[in-house]
Amino acid sequence: MVGNSLAADRKLPLSVFIICQNEVERLPLALAAVQDLADDIVVVDSGSTDGTIEVARSFTDRVHHRDWEGYGQQKVYAEGLCRNDWILNIDADEILLDDVKASIRAIFETPEAERPAAYSLRIRHVAMSARSLRPGLFNPTNVTPRLYDRRRAGFKDSAVHDKVIIRDGSKAVTLKGDVAHISLKSYMHIWEKTGSYSRMSAEERARKGHKPPLLLIVADPLWFFFKNYIIRRLFAVGLEGFVIATILSAGRALRLALTREIVRKQESAKQSSDR
Repeated sequence: MVGNSLAADRKLPLSVFIICQNEVERLPLALAAVQDLADDIVVVDSGSTDGTIEVARSFTDRVHHRDWEGYGQQKVYAEGLCRNDWILNIDADEILLDDVKASIRAIFETPEAERPAAYSLRIRHVAMSARSLRPGLFNPTNVTPRLYDRRRAGFKDSAVHDKVIIRDGSKAVTLKGDVAHISLKSYMHIWEKTGSYSRMSAEERARKGHKPPLLLIVADPLWFFFKNYIIRRLFAVGLEGFVIATILSAGRALRLALTREIVRKQESAKQSSDR
């Protein structure tokens, strides 16, 4: 029993990194959940003014500043600061629950040669007004690679796409257990965040020459609402889920419309210069 207790308390040769800005309310929960798990915690802040930096420094002395350039760029930078080859990325609004922490500990009992390049986490939506961090049975779930060996996997420096890319051709293994995702800080926060993401995504798509047809600008947001509210089960978190699905749908329309607008301006400028 004593040996098992010590093993459960031992910090793993694992680096955890979080990128954030103005997350003083949610960051403490995320950091508290990993402080007994990993021997290296890195926080990269992009200009907080609400006390986030002070909170981060109460958990780790590895707090860095980097001006915001995009999701991928921030994560690639944070990844480069990590001391261990095995890396876990979580967001400031994600809290590892005990069952998934036990699954992560079990990985480090397995020889490295037998481990896949990456593991996926079950990140499950929890309403901001929920009484417990334990997700409900039908709460929305996103399964995505977050724990990985950086020698074989890692992030790309895309402004909007921040998914772990597995370079050795293997598939990520999904871990048992959940990560609580308190995605909503306030309705205004998700509105502003969605607008910012839509703008960056539109700029990237325009650079690649995408020009969405008018019909897509009308049809795609409707499908996106259905996908989020019904298929991804945002209905399970009540009014909050309805509002989130509506905002995400509006963001989809904005992204497509902005892309078309940017491309149209580029085409007009080119025509003017050719005259």
